[in-house]
Amino acid sequence: MRSCSFFQGTVILTVSSLLIKFLGFFYKIFLAQAMGAEGMGIYQLIFPVFAVCHSLTSSGLEVAISRFTARSRGHEQSDYLWAGLFLTLTSSLVIGLFLWTRSDFIALTLLHETRCAPLLKFLAATIPLAGFHGCFCGFCLGRKNASLPAFSQLTEQAVRIGSVWLLYHIFLQEGMEITPMLAAAGLLTGEIASVLFILTFAANKTLLPSSLSACFHRCRTLLTMSIPVTASRVSLTLLQSVEAVLIPLSLRQSGLSSTEALSLYGILTGMSLSFLLFPNAVTSSLSAMLLPVISEEQAKGNMQKISQAIEYTLLFGMNIGILCMGIFLRFGKELGTLCFHQPLAGEFLQTLAWICPFLYLSGNLSSILHGLGKTSVTFFNQLAALLVRIFCIVLFVPFTGIQGVLWGLLAGELLLSFLDIRSVASYVTPSIGLDAYVLKPAAAMLLSMGGIHMLKPAASILGLFFQIALMGLGYLLLLFSFGIWKLLRPLFYVKASK
Repeated sequence: MRSCSFFQGTVILTVSSLLIKFLGFFYKIFLAQAMGAEGMGIYQLIFPVFAVCHSLTSSGLEVAISRFTARSRGHEQSDYLWAGLFLTLTSSLVIGLFLWTRSDFIALTLLHETRCAPLLKFLAATIPLAGFHGCFCGFCLGRKNASLPAFSQLTEQAVRIGSVWLLYHIFLQEGMEITPMLAAAGLLTGEIASVLFILTFAANKTLLPSSLSACFHRCRTLLTMSIPVTASRVSLTLLQSVEAVLIPLSLRQSGLSSTEALSLYGILTGMSLSFLLFPNAVTSSLSAMLLPVISEEQAKGNMQKISQAIEYTLLFGMNIGILCMGIFLRFGKELGTLCFHQPLAGEFLQTLAWICPFLYLSGNLSSILHGLGKTSVTFFNQLAALLVRIFCIVLFVPFTGIQGVLWGLLAGELLLSFLDIRSVASYVTPSIGLDAYVLKPAAAMLLSMGGIHMLKPAASILGLFFQIALMGLGYLLLLFSFGIWKLLRPLFYVKASK
């Protein structure tokens, strides 16, 4: 039987994610032009702090709520939501208050950048709101209802961009300096908007718990899964924070000034990686819907459907990843120069193009492992990849500069994908050959790149984005001719018959 909820949910999340990425992409261009590369670097430095706080307060609970909601029915689902909200809001208020009062210390001692202090105060106010938002999204995904997460994220992004754009023009009229604090204020307004949207939705729904005692009982159940997930994510985000701080510090050791180091960091994280993660909207939507589906099929003991879901997820990720790798290899430099007026952003994008197949796979494989309850496996896989990246930063960056960071990203993603594939291999009964995963997509990518190269004399007439569209269309047509679409169709049949 066709899984309408899975297919519809994936489509809704994909469309909304593409819109969000599209808006966010141009928002990054706007911020880069408004604040400059150094301002982008300062702004990007606060996100590892947010990641640690979010991991401590809600990320593990989001996964647990989604998983247990998918395995429950009726009021029991609402009990998990209210239990998760209680745990999330309690911890969020404590962490947010600590971040607010210790922002100067964190900025100076941990981030080595005092200009981050006022940004951290805005971040402190967003943490409880983000936790509330995340719990509701996990609850809805557990019920295979993707509409609320999709529209709440769209609301958040639209309000964030709109508020920053409005403040930017007010600042210009008043002759005030444009600083990264403007973008941090946008984070807060976006989260406020998403929470108001969710409350409007919740007011029209019957989401009452069965009883107070039932909620406290669900708290214990949620904690059994969320504590290991939280512990692993906090450990990883702490190391990611170390990585983020080490990059500009190591760049200074290579002979760059503080301004040059922050500018390079801003170009890499705020510009090049924005391009690289844009296609991830498609695969991340599939990832969000996979966790509850895999969990439900495991509860039914339907290992054949789990094997099928894993295989077609790998196939889908590889086909998307190889196409994007070809696009960024061929057009990376032009994209960076055209959109950000930064040739370096294009050079970084071209170097990082090789990680696309692995980058788009890792999120989906991690979601599958979480759905199977293998939280410790995902932790150790991600830990190994992160340690490789940090090792490359410490060992190579002082001598090779930013190139060492790029090598670390490539090595880390390659290792993570290898470990994740090995971890899910025992659940797969192979039915698809290596040619469909690698050889046919690679051949389609090379042929479509060759076709675009033949049109090089007409490049100025066709325009950059039309050339990219032609290459993508050629790639898809070649995949159809190679018979890949026939293999991908069962991706939408991952749910068992009732």
